[in-house]
Amino acid sequence: MSEKVMYIGESTVPKYLTVEDVIRRVEDTWRWYGEGTVVMPPKVTLDMSVLGVKGWVNSMPSYVQATDYAGIKWVGGFEDNPKRGMPYIRAKILLADPRNGDLRAVVSGDWISDMRTGAQPTIACKYLAASTHVVTIIGTGRQAYASLLCMSARLDIREVRLCDIRPAARERFMSLFPNAPFRMVECQSNEEACRGSDVIITVTNADAKLVEEPWVKRGALVLTMGSFTETSDDVVLKADRLIADHIGQSLHRGNIASMAHRGLVNEASFAAELPRIVAGTQVGREHADERITCQLVGMGAPDAAVAALLIEKMQTAGVEIPTFELT
Repeated sequence: MSEKVMYIGESTVPKYLTVEDVIRRVEDTWRWYGEGTVVMPPKVTLDMSVLGVKGWVNSMPSYVQATDYAGIKWVGGFEDNPKRGMPYIRAKILLADPRNGDLRAVVSGDWISDMRTGAQPTIACKYLAASTHVVTIIGTGRQAYASLLCMSARLDIREVRLCDIRPAARERFMSLFPNAPFRMVECQSNEEACRGSDVIITVTNADAKLVEEPWVKRGALVLTMGSFTETSDDVVLKADRLIADHIGQSLHRGNIASMAHRGLVNEASFAAELPRIVAGTQVGREHADERITCQLVGMGAPDAAVAALLIEKMQTAGVEIPTFELT
């Protein structure tokens, strides 16, 4: 019995995938999930900090029927990586034959994870935003960059307001968009950035109330993408509609987890799940003046589906993908 496993390194991934590829595949995977053709249990977190290791890892398994791969995304945050010149978030994706368990591919997942993260607010805005003219981004790391890169490919953005506790990080972020077709504004306070904004995105490692309810105008969309608290309770509790990409996961991690633990939010608090909105089985925005809060905690199935698309595109292009023997 031979078990040959394809492996695809980080530098190869963006040669065969575009931002548009990722956006389309994430939207497709959300639709498939909403239609019931994706099996994906909630992610499991390995928190090593209890033993003094400054890191955590999420295990995110899934089966995506359209790709016919069983996959798992192994992704974590490692606190000391930036000091080493390495990304804080690291990811790997494993794809296997769902019928016999043979490992088929090991794919570096850093670029895929970043771009999948960036695709999320892009698609969320398509279904939930009344307007995207003014966008506020709190946190200016790699995933914020990926978010604006993807959003700018699809949305009508006229002004981007940036907040970060590190001025150098804001400046570096702005330098990544030298020919942006929209105005970029450095804001000295989160309140200044949020008031009057159409879309407010938090993508940080913070555990703090970065957005207050009085700063959120009628008709605004608030998207939280961090792993911990990023808004005041009232941003969630006073929203006209509360939505998540995955309700089960949202009750245990991210902005809403603390409120769930305190009994302020439960499964019935959510108006809809975003994949079901994409599938057309649930309703997203109903009125232009609704304030919607949506938590995007991240799902492993889209990453696995993007990795499968990468393999498909490379094989279609006649690229010989390297393998190793696992027998």
